Amino acid sequence: MPSDRIVALGVVATLVVFGAAVATLDVRADPAPQARPGSVAPATTASRPARQVLLSAAQHLDDAGSARLHADREGPAGRGGADGTVSWGAADTADLRLTDPRGAGRLLMVDSVCYLSRDPAADPAAGGAWARADRAEVESLEPGGAGAGGYAGGWLTALVSNPGGRLRLVALAGRVTEDGPVTEGAAVATHYRGSAPVEALFGADQNLDPERLAVVLAHYRAQGVEALDYDVWIGEGDRLLRLRESASGRAGTETTTVEVSDPGVAFEVRAPGPAGAPGGVRAG
Repeated sequence: MPSDRIVALGVVATLVVFGAAVATLDVRADPAPQARPGSVAPATTASRPARQVLLSAAQHLDDAGSARLHADREGPAGRGGADGTVSWGAADTADLRLTDPRGAGRLLMVDSVCYLSRDPAADPAAGGAWARADRAEVESLEPGGAGAGGYAGGWLTALVSNPGGRLRLVALAGRVTEDGPVTEGAAVATHYRGSAPVEALFGADQNLDPERLAVVLAHYRAQGVEALDYDVWIGEGDRLLRLRESASGRAGTETTTVEVSDPGVAFEVRAPGPAGAPGGVRAG
């Protein structure tokens, strides 16, 4: 029977050989740790298709239900801007201050009814009264705007709408590519570019019935606009930071940029006073 000394020496020799074998292993070749069953690895913006990112950002805005907007428009008709808050979904409301070639103004929306008032200095005939129109006819609140059954899809329509709606149409009907990371103020964002034929873009809008769709398409044809181009900036958490739309037609290019902040912001809007009262309402 072997002595205790011989057994001990054998154990030591075995450990030395095993340790040397372990030391020669290339641990860099080991496979990456596997995720637990049912878990999802975090995906960065750059690791997903552009269409998926834009649809996710649109859904986040749907869920938020409101946001602060800063909009700028520049084109053949001049420059304009708007600042304020808009909510959608359960409560379609808006409170926006306007600046454009016609002067300062204010645009309100309460329960899908829109009210527009201009500074008396800009519109002496109105005397500061509020013009009223249903949301579908909001363009009629401006001189030369469409009346009942006319075009609804311009500047004022965009201001009282969830910007995620247009983002979703771009993702569904457009060709979207990733341009790369950029810095937006203190935030890091990913810039996307997209383009969509007018017919495909608005044809994907389920909120447009055939009659309204025909009117919208006729408007763009009259302007000589065949496609709309987009620049989109998406921040962390698939948050839409900025959406820019460019429409090039016979008269030139009109560019509308909407910056989005404070998703989910709470605010209140009240309808203006009755007709006949100071600042009262008149028909649009």
